[in-house]
Amino acid sequence: MAASASAQSWTVSFPDSTVSRAAPTADALVDSLAADGYLLARLDSARSDTAFVTPGLPAIVRSLEVVGGAGVDEPARGWRTREGNRFRARDLESDLAKTADRFARLGYADARLVPEVAVADAGRSVDVTIRIDAGPEAPVVGVELAGAASPARAFASRQAGVTEPTPPSRLRPADVRARLEASGLYTEVGDPVLARDASGDLVLQVPVVEAPPGAFDVVLGYLPPNGGAPGGLVGSGRVDLRNLFGGGRAASVSLERTPGLASAFAAAVSDPFVLGSPLGAGLSFEGTSRDSTLSRQRLAVDLQYALDPSLALVATVAGESVRPGVFGAQLVEGRPRVRRTDDVLVGVGIVYARLDRPRNPRRGLALDVLAEQGRRGGEIVESAPGSRRRLTVRSRWFAPTFARQALVLGADATVTQQQPGLDGLVDEGDLVRLGGAASFRGYDEDAFLARSYVRGLAEYRLLLDDVSFAFAFVDAGGFDRPAVPGFAAERRGLVGYGAGLRLATGLGVATVSYALNPDLGPSRGKVHVGLQVGL
Repeated sequence: MAASASAQSWTVSFPDSTVSRAAPTADALVDSLAADGYLLARLDSARSDTAFVTPGLPAIVRSLEVVGGAGVDEPARGWRTREGNRFRARDLESDLAKTADRFARLGYADARLVPEVAVADAGRSVDVTIRIDAGPEAPVVGVELAGAASPARAFASRQAGVTEPTPPSRLRPADVRARLEASGLYTEVGDPVLARDASGDLVLQVPVVEAPPGAFDVVLGYLPPNGGAPGGLVGSGRVDLRNLFGGGRAASVSLERTPGLASAFAAAVSDPFVLGSPLGAGLSFEGTSRDSTLSRQRLAVDLQYALDPSLALVATVAGESVRPGVFGAQLVEGRPRVRRTDDVLVGVGIVYARLDRPRNPRRGLALDVLAEQGRRGGEIVESAPGSRRRLTVRSRWFAPTFARQALVLGADATVTQQQPGLDGLVDEGDLVRLGGAASFRGYDEDAFLARSYVRGLAEYRLLLDDVSFAFAFVDAGGFDRPAVPGFAAERRGLVGYGAGLRLATGLGVATVSYALNPDLGPSRGKVHVGLQVGL
């Protein structure tokens, strides 16, 4: 039979019809029918441009057996070649190609799939056997972020806990996703999948939507007239920069305006993985000025080591100094109201956070504990300088209640202990100020001076979306203060309560709250308004 340079139309006599098929030769036509499952196809007759072929009945897959393939569950999942279906060679080729690609994505790039097809029942059925040799398992060399402007594989791998080549079977994609979500750098984190990078290495690819690279926060409060003093605005502004240069580095600057001629400034920078190591480091500065009474500065270096995605150990070294102003240098009963002091404190602590959603959690726990101890230098008032200890605790526990509702319980505390000697003398420079939006809501900003305090809080939240919620709250706690020059000893309990709303708007996330205490009438509550704008 002569071959043709181009495909011709051949007549094929199926059991219930006669159709035309294109093929370059009659033999090629018979081969194409066999590949389509017509193993009994025969050529009846042919002439120059026409061949008559009877295909017979299509072969059915009588059995399908997969031998080998350890490391991949259900290698034949989703195949068109299955028991009871018509056998088609092109379907089998497609099934094998998909499975080989699946093996490659799971780390078995050298997997071999060898098919064996045995014809039975005089060509009316076939038995298919697939022998799979998976070969060695290739390791995952890192994590890639799909959709991130600054993917930084080294940072993503360290953040996700994939710090060395790891067999895919030992990775838990859910843990990788949880680690990335806990960073707070991404508004959405998708399901990780195995993929090949440009060089052919196996990576865990995670689709993400990055959070804004920074945010500007402003919180304003209004203090109503009190005791003849006019009302006024107080507040603070803060700029946060996140994921600088794609390495998870952060920086922040804040400025606070409090009642009177008082202000506070703070700045901090941090790197979660210094030089690619598991060690994080930060540098922070805090400065406070209170009219002509005093100025206080704190410069601290902290190191963090992550034990797992939710727990890190912290070590700090801080220098704190207090300088009296003109008013602070005045003597009260033979002692200066504020002494010139210089402290060096060494601290250790833990940071724990396991939350279901970093921005608006409904379930989980966050805990920050720092214990510091050091010695004091400065003006020698007593002959034996003693040690100084301070414990700072901040905790929040989130528990879901009803649908889209949650209960938040928390505690904030600072406990300071000073041994006899120079440190045993306490003055205004050793005290912290309480009251206002950041501590006891319902009271004036910086209304109280304390050496130690504790505040418990309870909030009930109605979650409106991933960011927004309405809430009602109660703050309860107290503080103590020994007698210091210009102030008598005091120990007092405080209670505040109120409600508020946090709402995502077109401009940013707006927050408003109204707070009271038992000594205030309903019209004299403290109003705080905040706005967070993404940069």
